[in-house]
Amino acid sequence: MELMFKSIQDAVRFKAFLSANGLQDSFTERQSQFIYSFHHLFVKKERYIQALIRFIQDVKRNEWVDNVLYETYKYEIEDERIEIITILNQMFTGERFELVSLVGKMDEEDLLHEAVVDLLNFNGSVLFDSFLRFRLKNYFESVTKYLNIAIDEYKMEQDYQMFVNMLRDYLKNRVSQKNIVHVLLEKPILFLNEKLQEMGKDEIKEIMDRRLLSNHPVYVDSSVIAPLLSMAPIKIFLYTDEEDQPLIRTLKNIFEERISILSTTHINTLINAYSDT
Repeated sequence: MELMFKSIQDAVRFKAFLSANGLQDSFTERQSQFIYSFHHLFVKKERYIQALIRFIQDVKRNEWVDNVLYETYKYEIEDERIEIITILNQMFTGERFELVSLVGKMDEEDLLHEAVVDLLNFNGSVLFDSFLRFRLKNYFESVTKYLNIAIDEYKMEQDYQMFVNMLRDYLKNRVSQKNIVHVLLEKPILFLNEKLQEMGKDEIKEIMDRRLLSNHPVYVDSSVIAPLLSMAPIKIFLYTDEEDQPLIRTLKNIFEERISILSTTHINTLINAYSDT
């Protein structure tokens, strides 16, 4: 069985990739094509199968996606394509399962294994580009479904970053209304001043900058983010036992070094200490 490549770059990458997997066959040039011959196919077939699958996943998939992003979706800035491809790869590795659930998990290993076995069982010469284009058509259609989700996620992340930057700018220009604010992030949410005295709704309402809610009603959380931005404290102590929730991530991104995250037990200790003085 012979595998033919149009470009020496592809042939060299392929050989180097297989060599790294302990497969040392060589390729030759014939009629402006580079031919890879599988001399030990019957002895090392399973190793060839796994190496080819890894080559498609690690090299050709990203190369194909990068080209689609550039040619079809018109992402001409390389950094943008890299960010989208990173999200896509995280979907394949299982790091972004919440995104995979939106489109359904694809059986990548099964799709590639079946195609690669058919390729290696063929007794003749095959152009690798043709194999990718025709035999892996269904595979790349499934990759496209993942890609569409990755693009949407990238756009949302860009919008989120713009939102965070806008609020950082607001905070930078806002005069601090409080030096220290303690926030107990439970239900109901409690705001306490630097003496650990509860701030009532009327006090918070008086400080609140209504422009935050009128200008950005969808994005600005009215129960925590808007009051804290309006107060613009020099230091925020936030008490929660669920630090991985999205709201915490947003608060960290906006207030950065101003905010410290502590467990809820800390605030009880502080309140008891104040009540004893």
